[in-house]
Amino acid sequence: MQRLLSILNQRLAAGEPVVSATIATHEGSTPRSAGSKMLRFADGGMAGTVGGGLVEAQVLEAMREVMAGGAPALLSFELTGEMAAGADMVCGGRLRVFLERIAPEDAPLFTELEAHLARGERCLLLTADNDGARSLLLPDGTRGAALPEDAARQARERGSCILAPVLLECGDAAWFLEPWAAPSVLLIVGAGHVSRPTAQVAALAGFQVTILDDRPEFANRERFPWAREIAVLDGFENCFAGRAPGPDASVVIVTRGHLFDKTALGQALRTPAGYIGMIGSRRKRRAVYDQLLSEGFTPADLERVHCPIGLSIEAETPEEIAVSIVAELIQARAARREA
Repeated sequence: MQRLLSILNQRLAAGEPVVSATIATHEGSTPRSAGSKMLRFADGGMAGTVGGGLVEAQVLEAMREVMAGGAPALLSFELTGEMAAGADMVCGGRLRVFLERIAPEDAPLFTELEAHLARGERCLLLTADNDGARSLLLPDGTRGAALPEDAARQARERGSCILAPVLLECGDAAWFLEPWAAPSVLLIVGAGHVSRPTAQVAALAGFQVTILDDRPEFANRERFPWAREIAVLDGFENCFAGRAPGPDASVVIVTRGHLFDKTALGQALRTPAGYIGMIGSRRKRRAVYDQLLSEGFTPADLERVHCPIGLSIEAETPEEIAVSIVAELIQARAARREA
């Protein structure tokens, strides 16, 4: 999403209008979930996707009409028969796609949105379904078009917990409420041979990667060009200082030894991290868990841990293990968004 926002801002800065298509709701078997986005440019180019097939073809045609000056539109699709086959989906899915034209004069609003996301802040964007008027709800107030008091209240109440767009009705008006947040944070504790491909694959999958290790010869930009942050620690005793993982964050523990793993895992369990995984065999897991239980952790605490880490795909090489780890991270991230 941040990549598409960056592309959008580049086009707006160049004085070009852009049409955005966002899946507003989905039910059943659909090619993409709510929040998936596609942009169409005045030159006919595009970025992103809402799933391909006949759905995307019809959305692109409708985007052409909106580009020509049309009002925002909400398209509904029933994935049955030919349309389901064209999307390679089982029949029965439904989705609605919200289309809006974004003009160059809207650039300040989206530039500010991008700046807030770069600081890791969560924002809410509301777009009126009749005239496309936009309001940006930020931690320090509201930008853009004025919002009715009731609409602003509902938006903040609903928007505090949603991870995908919703349609908000307020009196005779309706608003498309879209949450924007920085990519899910991934803290990788350890910078060894498994960490390197894991960081690369995770970054490609949209995670914001931080590498934590006490060895500068391992934790450096040359080895981890895909990481957003690389921190060389004095030790693992306080490895999350200043960067405690929240409910949407993931922790992957792949240090060079049992003792360091246990130290990092104990700290991770004291956070609300949405995913905690530790590499190692079942024998190693028993040893680490026994130590943590003796320190006061409970069996319920340890049930939060994915160990052995990663989906079971018979992975052997560091690269294969990385794929299995990131696959499990994606699975856990999707489950949080559906919750």
